[in-house]
Amino acid sequence: MTPARNRTLWTVQVLLALLFIFSGAMKLITPVAEMTKDVALPGAFLHFLGVAEILGGLGLVLPGMLRIRLALTPLAAALLAFIVAAATVITLAAGQGAVAMLPFVTFLLTSFVAWGRSRPGVFRVERSLAIQAPPERIFAHLADFHHWSAWSPWEPRDPAMKKTYSGSPSGEGAVYEWTGNAQVGMGRMEILEAAAPSRLRIKLDFLKPFEGHQTAEFTLAPSAGATTVTWAAFGPTTYLTLVMSIFCSMDDLLGKDFVSGLQNLKHVSEQKVATSV
Repeated sequence: MTPARNRTLWTVQVLLALLFIFSGAMKLITPVAEMTKDVALPGAFLHFLGVAEILGGLGLVLPGMLRIRLALTPLAAALLAFIVAAATVITLAAGQGAVAMLPFVTFLLTSFVAWGRSRPGVFRVERSLAIQAPPERIFAHLADFHHWSAWSPWEPRDPAMKKTYSGSPSGEGAVYEWTGNAQVGMGRMEILEAAAPSRLRIKLDFLKPFEGHQTAEFTLAPSAGATTVTWAAFGPTTYLTLVMSIFCSMDDLLGKDFVSGLQNLKHVSEQKVATSV
């Protein structure tokens, strides 16, 4: 997202947040008899709308300010857009076209925020670990898909997983396809770049239980008798992952698997070093 677009969205979000929080608060403090005098809706429902407007207004700004559950912002905007769309229709049905202009403009602005904040962006997850083994030995476990069963954090989730190897035996051009249970799904990996023994880049295509595409990178940096291995993954944030991030961020979801995989890789690599000594 460009800085200009981000600033525009933030300006609209803050203005809408102030508007909805004020509107919601007024619905909660205004006597029911006075509200229902001009609006043919139950007082309890108007109070519910007031609470929804306040929560929606907070949802427009708090996730971004606190950097938590960012997916709540487009959902809050979508909820508020629905509310003002309904208000626009009701106002027009009552023959108050001029009055309907404000909720209509608000609908356009909330729709803009919902669209702008839900457009797929890019995610990146990264974890590192120092391994007491030379980079050449570690790289051999990474560049050959036949060796992944010894350290991959996902293969133990389905011992009966069907695996197919094609392309090059290892390194650039090697292809690994799998089909398994609901925990591992179905997908394909292909090594796009193998700069031994320092860098490996892999294209990942997930097909089931949901489709997704990302790139994985392994970088190996020797340091003080050890090798720091960094496992990173990045790619477009889909609408599905956007909704999932409400409950669990992509960093949490993949990060724990990366830590587990790196620990397994450390064990296998260091064990082989000890055996060869």
